[in-house]
Parts: sequence; C-alpha cells; structure tokens
Amino acid sequence: MHNDIEHHLPLLIEELSSKDSDEAIDTKWRAILTRFFNNVSITLKDNKIDDCQLAEPHLKLMVPAIDTRGHFEITSLDHEKPFTENDCQLANALLTITRQFNSFQHAVEMGAAEERQRIARDLHDDVAARMLTLIHKLEQQKDIDIARSILKSLRNAIYTLDNRSTTTILDAITDIRAEIQERLNTIGMQLIWEQPCQLENMAFTPRQHINLNRVLHELTTNIIRHANAQFMSISVILNENWLNFRTEDNGVGFNMDECIPGKGIHNIQTRIKELNGQVEWNSKSETNNNKGCCVDISFPISTTTD
Repeated sequence: MHNDIEHHLPLLIEELSSKDSDEAIDTKWRAILTRFFNNVSITLKDNKIDDCQLAEPHLKLMVPAIDTRGHFEITSLDHEKPFTENDCQLANALLTITRQFNSFQHAVEMGAAEERQRIARDLHDDVAARMLTLIHKLEQQKDIDIARSILKSLRNAIYTLDNRSTTTILDAITDIRAEIQERLNTIGMQLIWEQPCQLENMAFTPRQHINLNRVLHELTTNIIRHANAQFMSISVILNENWLNFRTEDNGVGFNMDECIPGKGIHNIQTRIKELNGQVEWNSKSETNNNKGCCVDISFPISTTTD
C-alpha cells in the first residue's frame, strides 16, 4: 500500500521545506500523504483525532490534521489491498516528523519576528529620533528636504520589518501618486494618472508596498533626469490577480537594446523579481513625433482582505 519511507525521505524534506511560506501546513501534510500512499482518495473530515487509526474493514485510514480542527480520511481505491498495521505505523511516523518540523518552523518564525521588532524599535526610537532632531536644527531648505527624504525612507524600512502588517492598495498608491505629483510640480512637469475603481478590498504586504514605491520613484527620477519630457503618465490596470503599472513620457526616448543597464535599472529588475513580477521597457515609435519611453511592470496580488 505505501512506498518505502527511506526512498521518499528526500521528498518528505522537500515538501516540508517548501519556500511557499503562504502554504498552510495541512496543505503540505496532505501532499505528503499523497506521496506515500498509492491509489487512494483523501478527504478532510470535521472531527478531531489524536492518533492514526484503522477503520474496519481496513479500507480507511484516519490521520490527524496538523493545524485544522479535523482529520484526513484516506480511502483505499483498491478493495483487494486494505490498509495494514504497518500503514498505520508509517502514518504515525510521518505525523510525528511533520509535527516536529511545524513546531521548529514556528519557533524560528517567532524568533525572527521578535528580532525584526527589536530592530524596528531601535530604528524608530534612536535613528529616526536623531534624524528628526537634525531636521529641526537645519536652516537651508535644500538640506531640510534631503533630511526629510531620508527620514521617510527610514520609516518605510521600519514598516517593512513588520511583515505581518498590510496597507490597502488604494491608500498605498494614493500616497505614491502624491509623492510623484509633488516631485513633478517642482519642475513644472505634468502628471497624468489613471487607475481603476475596484481596488477597495485589496491590500499590499509591506514588501509589495515599499518595492512598488521604490520602483516608481526610480522611474520618475529617470524621466526627470534623462527624458526631457513635458509630461509623465501612469496607468494602473487590474487584470485578475495581477496589478499592472504602465509609465510613459513624451521625452527623447532610448533604445533598451543599446543601453548599458545601470544601478537604477538593475534595482528595478531586482525589486520586481522579488515580487514574482515582470518588467519590460519599450521605446515608443517616432511616427508623428510620438517619442518617449514606456515601462510596464506587473506583479501578483491578493484580491481580498480580511
């Protein structure tokens, strides 16, 4: 009925060590059971049990869930091969390993969370406080603006240390839009902004929020420094569970194939890759003087919030 445990031990470790942190432990547990038992169906039942149990006439094996209040019922689809006591012992061994791994992983995550909170407190109480004191002592407006920008970046970094918090997408892009608008206003450049109205019930993780902020900040900086443009446009498009941002300008444009990527472009690519997203640069056609550059970035998001 079951495959050899030594043969599949690497698969067990692989399943438990999956990098998908959003995947529930019981999803992994079910996948493990599927790997070790052949020709079966697995159903989640409501009542909770503590140990693996055989059910007469041994065509069903009851296995506790890890996190969920219930158990998995494993049903043999081959009536000529019922479960045995060895199958029950194997399931109990796998259950013990999975529970221990889950406890270890939880302890690691708790320790990491406590360390992140300690660093965040230190940054907020010490470094941020010092920066605020410095701002009040400065006299030149240029120096004050630079210091405020540094303080804002520091607060963003503190925010991302708390990876459990979220902010609504609507609030996040409203803040980003206001920041870009303020930068463009100082040089007399127009901002054209379009966004859908279906963003109310969606949220960013801290990492999505700050990465998008930094990417759009870098794209705005490139347009200001190199494009010689009169306007910048940003279109926000929601496509199922993907969020797309298209930035365009009417500047001189450039050929990405002939461009030697610098630190800014590299950082954009790295940040979007970190979000499991995509980025693409396109120089517009010069037909009818329609010059400029178009950058498309997109990444997957969660479409609901609690």
